Order: sequence, then C-alpha cells, then structure tokens
Amino acid sequence: MKNNMSHMEQDIYFSLEPGNIYDAQLIKNIIPIKKETLRILLSRLVKKGWLTRLKKGIYEVNFPDGKTLTDPFLTALNIFGGYLGFSSALYVYGAMDEYPSTVYVCTLKKSALKIYDKNIEIKAVALGKRATGMVYLKNYFISSKGKTLYDCFYMPEYSGGYSNILAAIPRLKLSRYDWKVFLFYIQKFGNGSLSRKIGFMLELLNSSVKNAVPQELLKELNVGKQIIKLGGGDHGKFIKKWGIVNYIPEKDLLGKITYG
Repeated sequence: MKNNMSHMEQDIYFSLEPGNIYDAQLIKNIIPIKKETLRILLSRLVKKGWLTRLKKGIYEVNFPDGKTLTDPFLTALNIFGGYLGFSSALYVYGAMDEYPSTVYVCTLKKSALKIYDKNIEIKAVALGKRATGMVYLKNYFISSKGKTLYDCFYMPEYSGGYSNILAAIPRLKLSRYDWKVFLFYIQKFGNGSLSRKIGFMLELLNSSVKNAVPQELLKELNVGKQIIKLGGGDHGKFIKKWGIVNYIPEKDLLGKITYG
C-alpha cells in the first residue's frame, strides 16, 4: 500500500507519466529543483511505492492503483542495456504466441537475474564478442532476425529448446538477406560441429514444412568431418550425411510444429 505524498513529492509525481521510465536528469529538467533535494524526494517516492528504481538514476513511474509493469521489454533494456534476444526477440517478431515469463537481454559482459514483477523476471545473458547484430525495431534494440536465429541455436535453453526454435522459423519469414546474416554469424562464431547440428535440424524442418529453408544454405552448413552428437542418451541414430549421432527423436524435434 502506498503512503501519502508530501506537497513536493506530489509536484514530482504528477509531472510524470505513469508507466513511463525517466532518468534523474530528465526529471530535474521537468522539475527545476536542487540535485540533492531531488535525490531525497525520489528516494522517498520509491520507498512510498510511487516510483520503482530500476537502477541508479533510472525510475519507472507506478500507476496510482498499484505497481504495473506496462512494458517489460523496455524496462529490461533500461536496466541492463544491450538488446532483446532469444525467446523475447522471437515474441517481438511474432514468431511465438506465448507472452514470455522471462525477458532476455543480451549484453557484452553482464549476466544477472532481476525479479521485477511476480509474474515476470528479467535475465541478462552475457554473450561477449557475440553480443552484436542488433537493430532498432518497435522502440526496442533487438537482435536482427538472422542474429536472433543464430543466438537461439547457440543457446537453445533461452528459447524453449530446439522444437520451439524450429517451429518459430517459418513464422520469422526470413528473407534471403536474413539467411545470409544467419550464415555469416555461424561462420564467424561457430564451428563445424555447431554448423552441422543446425544443418541437420533445418533439413529435418524442410521435410515437414516445404521450402522453409533454402537448399543452398544447407550445403553451406555441411562442413567438418568429426563425428558429433546431438542430445544424449543410450540410443542414438547415426545420420551419415551430417556425421551426427542424433539422440533426440525426430518427433520431439518437430513436436511443436506437429502438435502446436
């Protein structure tokens, strides 16, 4: 429950827009008071529940009837910087229907988890040199379609697993340019093992969804000679063309497409 505001606190709160995010300097420009006085008043508004401090100097304005998370994607970017990636990017691109309970932000060095709302958590994933390939779309910094697909295959655990990734591909509606970008990142950051794993799964996708993936791309992905494994377990199937021992049943890889 929120506590009552003082007159000066009301001046600040009612000069701001609930649901929006402000930095302290912008608030100072709106409310011309001394920096130290503003800092104290903002701290009080946070303690009383009228503002949420996202990080040092960054505040979200809460609604009068309760703290409401209006845009977790924008909030995540304001907390951690970086760009939206993995399942969050798939959702923004319309390749997933389910609203994500975790918002993923790709960063250069910072990995962290912040419980922002009882129904949503925000997770920063450090990608190091792979933290690149973002575009600006719908008011967000987000990985490009090609880079999103690469990131998802690189860390499938942040995208709902391989079945979810394969089901998202037809809905991503990748252009020839997007596929070139995807291949570029595989060749830049990947290796023969990752490339052939992806190639095998994309060829499997083509068997279920006609022309989902360009045939010339599949040829580019079949590189390297070392026998590799996809998944794990006791009963694997050797796929000679790709040099892969596959432990994940094909019906499971395509399950999201087959059963939704």
